Amino acid sequence: MRRAKIIGGSLKGRVILLPETFETRPTKSIARESIFDALRGEIEGLAFVEVFAGSGSVGLEAISRGASEAIFIERDRAAFKVLEQNIAALKIANAKLFCGDAFVLMASALDRLKSAGKKAWFYFDPPFSIREGFSDIYAKTEAAIASLDPALTAGVIVEHGSNTPLNDRLGSLAIAKRRKFGKTTLSYYLLER
Repeated sequence: MRRAKIIGGSLKGRVILLPETFETRPTKSIARESIFDALRGEIEGLAFVEVFAGSGSVGLEAISRGASEAIFIERDRAAFKVLEQNIAALKIANAKLFCGDAFVLMASALDRLKSAGKKAWFYFDPPFSIREGFSDIYAKTEAAIASLDPALTAGVIVEHGSNTPLNDRLGSLAIAKRRKFGKTTLSYYLLER
């Protein structure tokens, strides 16, 4: 099985497993490092929601760097099993896992945040739309982001194919910056002021 390491924070150097499945594509360490360089000091004490979580590498990195809890949503059963193994191996107590359709389970994640009175950073890493059955994945992702409650949202990061641009405005959020890593781009959205 493939492996990766947590690259910073209290869990730095700890090994996590990566799913051996076509459905998931792990976030490269250079992209993870870029995300948390950009969020330096921005996630401490906040929740972190990783949608299309796969192994949970980004949410686990967030916990390592001070997020108060991480919420993971993953549909693929094999990837979800790896996510559970990673949470158990790292002895993460402040994690909530949901297995199923992200667009259905987002409501449960938002209810959890609302009942706890927490704001969160949201990280969306949808399967690239070139895969069979995922042709509308970006439209659905944009709609889900546009519907986020501003009272629960600190910001949103979307990892997407560089050849698939996203809208600059999604609901109450506006693009703050984009970072390109070859075929992958990270788009950062913040609440409009």
